[in-house]
Amino acid sequence: MKKLGAVILAAGKGTRLRPYTEELPKSLFELSSGVTLLGFIIDQLNSAGIEDIVVATRPEHVKDFKERFKGKIKLAAVEGEEFGNLHTLNEALKGVKADKILVVMSDHIFELEMLRRLLNSKSEKPVVLCLGKNPPWIKLREGLKVKPKGESVDKVGKEIPPYGGIDTGLFLLSREAIEIVRKTEEEIGPTAKISDMVNRAAKRNEAGYVDVTGRLWMDVDTPEDVVEARKLYWSILRRDLVKPTDGPISKYLNRPISTRISLALHRRGLNVKPNHVSLISFLVGLASAALFLFNFFPLAGLVAHISSVLDGVDGELARLGGGGTRFGEFLDTILDRFADVAIIASLGVSSLLHLNQGLAAIALTALAAFGTVIVSYVSKLSPPSVDQQRLRGGFPWATRDCRLFSVTVGGLLSAPLIPLIFCALSPAIFSMKAIMLHGREGAKAKMRAIEPPKPTVKPSEKRLKRTLTGEVRRNLIEIISNGVKLLIWLAISRLFMYALRGYAAIEVWGIRMGIESMVGVGNFIAIVYFGYKILMSIKFFADLASEHFVRKLRITGVAYARIAMNSLYLAAVALAWFAVSLLLECFPKLWALRAPVGIGFLAIFVLILYDLVKAFYRSLKGPWEAFIDKVSRSISKRLAGG
Repeated sequence: MKKLGAVILAAGKGTRLRPYTEELPKSLFELSSGVTLLGFIIDQLNSAGIEDIVVATRPEHVKDFKERFKGKIKLAAVEGEEFGNLHTLNEALKGVKADKILVVMSDHIFELEMLRRLLNSKSEKPVVLCLGKNPPWIKLREGLKVKPKGESVDKVGKEIPPYGGIDTGLFLLSREAIEIVRKTEEEIGPTAKISDMVNRAAKRNEAGYVDVTGRLWMDVDTPEDVVEARKLYWSILRRDLVKPTDGPISKYLNRPISTRISLALHRRGLNVKPNHVSLISFLVGLASAALFLFNFFPLAGLVAHISSVLDGVDGELARLGGGGTRFGEFLDTILDRFADVAIIASLGVSSLLHLNQGLAAIALTALAAFGTVIVSYVSKLSPPSVDQQRLRGGFPWATRDCRLFSVTVGGLLSAPLIPLIFCALSPAIFSMKAIMLHGREGAKAKMRAIEPPKPTVKPSEKRLKRTLTGEVRRNLIEIISNGVKLLIWLAISRLFMYALRGYAAIEVWGIRMGIESMVGVGNFIAIVYFGYKILMSIKFFADLASEHFVRKLRITGVAYARIAMNSLYLAAVALAWFAVSLLLECFPKLWALRAPVGIGFLAIFVLILYDLVKAFYRSLKGPWEAFIDKVSRSISKRLAGG
């Protein structure tokens, strides 16, 4: 197994934070009481399993760092006044013996998931960075822009158009990258930056990236950034409490509630122990079982869900407190299994006493009780080669959160057989899935990687240009021809309707249709068919214009794609709305549907429009404000002159 290490670069002067940095280095600014920027980063690295950490800083800060983080880090003093962050990295790497080295900026805070994605990257390139493809405008303006090329990095720079997004300050280096670092500094000198090293690697196709779009992170440069970081810290902390192996109910229903409870307890300094919460969750589970026995089904279902939510709080409090204990994990597991079996048993007894289900209920109860135990057992027995996130995160949804949610649904519907059937079948399918994944991973390990045929052949640039010109011509013809065809169809259908008006209605599949109705159906089909073909050709031109707008507006390709696609979706919804409205007008018996259908289309239209406005504000806030400022100055100047 490859050894992991980390380097934290903390040798900057923090000039934009003066006078605050005259007494205290920026990396020791607090995000919360007792939690410094550097301390938070070290905790994130420890949570990702990295213990070998080197902090590169200035000589005057060595003593302070040593006292604060005694035993947690090694220190590398970087001498000199004027040097770039690559020089700092080069000095720090001399004390690192790891096979893979994570490089972190000391003024960046980030989600733990970003570290996980970077460390789990399948890229074999010596340099791998984290790429945010849809950052807000302010980050896009100041950040290091990245131009990706397939799965590689083509180049990076502060001034290049933001083709793919920006770097987030996290890098993963192999031992080969150390030589790239050394040669880059030799070539440029001590003022070299990490971006110079990435560009050198990119020219040799030795730089890759992982996509961390949507993850929370920020760099702290100004007093305003410090204030913002102290707010973002709690959002990052709450996201970090969500485990990758959480089931869907836990992730989308339980965690939004449980993490808020845990953070509220943690921020107020209340002395609530995780083991106390485990016991409370267990007692609430027993209360649910008792309510099922006494035929209070809906209330019992709700209480079961409360127990499920509380079951997440104990682990969250343990992680917020610096990590749980083996005893706490053992106690939580035992109490969960007892509560599960008690609830299943009460469902079975209730089915017999109140619903007279008979032997079927007894058999299902036995299988369901066995199933509640087997999921945890199979998860712990699964070898490291089996991806726990893949095993537990999807079908058949056998995790405890999903099982208890089935209990909640069964309780609310007064149908105890629903959770009994689910808890009997789901764990059995889960076990088969684990066996299949285990077998598949073993087969993959034995497979020999098939290399692409040699030599690599690419079409000439001229041929590619001719192909592109042909595609442009074809799509242009599609837009014009389909638009003309649609207009001709609508004109002919109108003439057809006038010519045959008054003729008797005909019956099709039991539905009486007049001429107006038949024409309406034909128009609906024509609008949908030709409209779809026109929109697809417009999408081709929108994709083709991507690079132009990225350069012109200085937004990322992802932001442009989001704006372009939402605009197309709005057009598609408007087109469908128009077509369906025409169709309903032709059938008097369906007129009652006009209002609900219209409201439905309006709701979809407003939701897409809202997302489009958000995308505009996030990506074009800067250019928009610059435009408003320019207009304001122009108006003021004219008024002053007048």
